[in-house]
Amino acid sequence: MGELGAAWPPCRNRPWPRPAGERSGGGAVPAGGEDGLSGELLSVWRQLFGFTVGVSDSFWELGGNSLLAVRMASLMRERGLPSLHPRLLYLNPTVRQLAVALRG
Repeated sequence: MGELGAAWPPCRNRPWPRPAGERSGGGAVPAGGEDGLSGELLSVWRQLFGFTVGVSDSFWELGGNSLLAVRMASLMRERGLPSLHPRLLYLNPTVRQLAVALRG
């Protein structure tokens, strides 16, 4: 069945394959000097995706979609973080870019 067939469909015994960033580590540890906002965003993304992500991982390449974006905005609101407009996420798909945009 090939590589795709071996991982499709996911089931209880065979979960969805991890995104490439997760397999390679994806820069999971924030670079030195990352501020509290980046750390909070990493925590939100970890909660959304269920695995550790890095500051340079793209929300969309990790498997993010519009429903997860809405959930992210809700989690950010619950944590008292700046308001997230969907357009901001589309233009700034990494934690690092999003943190800069939210501060700006």
